[in-house]
Amino acid sequence: MHLPLPLLLLLAALLGAWFTWLAVRRPDRRRLLWRLQATWGVVACLVLFLAPPKITRTDNASEAILLTEGYHADTLNVLQKRLRPKPQVYAFGVAGEKARQVTDLASFRRQHPSVKTLHVLGYGLPAEELAMLDSLRLVSHLSNLPAGVLTASRPQEITLGDAVSVQGRFHGSAEKKLTLYLQAAGKSRDSVEIRKGADQIFSLRFTPKTAGQFVYTLRWKDEVDSLHQENLPVVVKVPRQLNVLLLSSAPSFEGKFLKNALAQRGHSVAIRNQVSQGIYSTEWVNLPAQNLNRLTPALLKKFDVVLLDDLTLQRLGVQEKQTLQQAVRQQGLGVLTAISQKSPKPMAFFTEGVFRLISEKPARSGAVRWPQQTSAQAVLPLSNIVLQPKEGQQPLAWEQNPTQALVVRSRKGLGQVGISLLPETFPLALEGKETLYQQYWASVLTALAKPEEENTFHITSGWLTPQVHHPITFSFSSASLKFRSLQDSLSSSIAFYAQTSTLIPDLQLGQKWPQNTGWHRVQLSEGSRFLYVYPENAWKLSQLSKNQRLFALRIQKRSPAQMHTALERQEPLPLWLPAFLFLFLLTYLWLEEKI
Repeated sequence: MHLPLPLLLLLAALLGAWFTWLAVRRPDRRRLLWRLQATWGVVACLVLFLAPPKITRTDNASEAILLTEGYHADTLNVLQKRLRPKPQVYAFGVAGEKARQVTDLASFRRQHPSVKTLHVLGYGLPAEELAMLDSLRLVSHLSNLPAGVLTASRPQEITLGDAVSVQGRFHGSAEKKLTLYLQAAGKSRDSVEIRKGADQIFSLRFTPKTAGQFVYTLRWKDEVDSLHQENLPVVVKVPRQLNVLLLSSAPSFEGKFLKNALAQRGHSVAIRNQVSQGIYSTEWVNLPAQNLNRLTPALLKKFDVVLLDDLTLQRLGVQEKQTLQQAVRQQGLGVLTAISQKSPKPMAFFTEGVFRLISEKPARSGAVRWPQQTSAQAVLPLSNIVLQPKEGQQPLAWEQNPTQALVVRSRKGLGQVGISLLPETFPLALEGKETLYQQYWASVLTALAKPEEENTFHITSGWLTPQVHHPITFSFSSASLKFRSLQDSLSSSIAFYAQTSTLIPDLQLGQKWPQNTGWHRVQLSEGSRFLYVYPENAWKLSQLSKNQRLFALRIQKRSPAQMHTALERQEPLPLWLPAFLFLFLLTYLWLEEKI
């Protein structure tokens, strides 16, 4: 109940007079003066409680301060001392002392139309929230980002035997050097030292030993030795089993070693060696016996890659060459022709290359390089010519640099046609470099092989990465795939509903909000796909860095400074001191009466 101030003072005077009369009538008149002062002090405190005095403050209505995550109290104090009159302080997504909480910036703009300039402290605002402040002049007081991984790229799927190569940028600490580790199976596999106070490009590698779904991590310790990490999910697939047809003008060690190497990896191989005119010796590994004397469309349809030498190619009849060309263009068959002649002549379709003489020596040895090569050196016999890649040709192996190619490929229709100047690679196996030998042929055959069926299933996320409690959109072709189920990391099936796209009738679209982190299995009619769902705080530094870049672009378009508008407001005086005095005086009156 609110009493008018005059009535309240009258009642207080009457109450004080009554307390005074009681004190005067008291027989014990010792400490009478102290008792009277304490009595009137209690009455004064009661008046303050019932009608607290107010003080008038002048605020800057046209400016405001917005605190975001990562703000420093020192920056806020300096800013408040500099700005006169003081602006109001608000906090978005973070606790701030004496700051008003803001949960929705759109509502903030409606409630405070007089604010024209906003000083932003901390790490900044997300892009969707920044758009709500489009009409304001923003002033940056952003904090430096903490040390951590800004970006990192790696293959999401690799084939067993290939290396996981992680490349990215690390935001270094301003106080000390840091070490970034690539962890796999509980052990550090590779590391790099990050210089003090600088952004640094890093590159880390690791070669998995088994197939499956794995989560590797990038780990580092900050300035106070707190451990941080970011997850790197990778699917390691079993190598694709290829059907390879070897056509040779004569039995050779090259064919023998290659056959054994491919069979060891589980590939299927058919070999046809010419013994004499029209007479062939044949061999089959992991394949049923069949007639290889003549190349037919039905025969070539069973293979992914055909390897042959230039002499065999020259001896093929016109019909067989046409059949081989049609298989490349229409079926996606890959063909690699090995050149053994000293002065090769380009042959239409199969060996259309630019041959360049680089040495007068008819034969020599040199180091061979290819994209997936490890640090070990592969030295092989080389001819005195190289291939100069022309437009549309991609080097698969080279000598000094890719412009001195030894193996190239080019697309012909659906398939690939390759030319090789390395007719003998088996010396690598003889020297005990079996791993290099396998890597070289895996690289070449994978590049040339008949393409697998196109993946018509796609996953997109509105976040930087698929994260828990954020929507994930699935799209797939209803003609070739049927969605079975989505199974999370806890092996529980998640209901999923898809609808047909209004733009593409053959496309099915669906959306799901995952509730658990970890690997999810997407079961389709043609097998499974694997999806990793990150925790909510994953790759947070990448998001903060993106927010600050967008904020920097936004403030470049800011409008000129506005005139300050003063706003007077009244607020009650803090009552903690009167409350303390009230309790002290009551305690004194009680004790004084007992003495």
